[in-house]
Amino acid sequence: MKSDGKLLLGLGIGLALGAAIGYVLSSDKKEEWLDQANALADKVKVGVQNAIYKGKSEVNDLKEDIDDIADIAKKELSH
Repeated sequence: MKSDGKLLLGLGIGLALGAAIGYVLSSDKKEEWLDQANALADKVKVGVQNAIYKGKSEVNDLKEDIDDIADIAKKELSH
């Protein structure tokens, strides 16, 4: 029973997406919609690149902190 509901839900979603895409492609505002979609894709791309850069920066900061802690621990153990 559950798989029947999921199948119907999937078909409904697919039908709705197909209708929406068909409407957009046949409308006069196709170019405007495509421009907006491209602008959104560019914003997402920049956001992902910034997140990756920030993540790498955070990892490098953590590595430096770990190295500092290791150096302090070595000095304390050698005394």
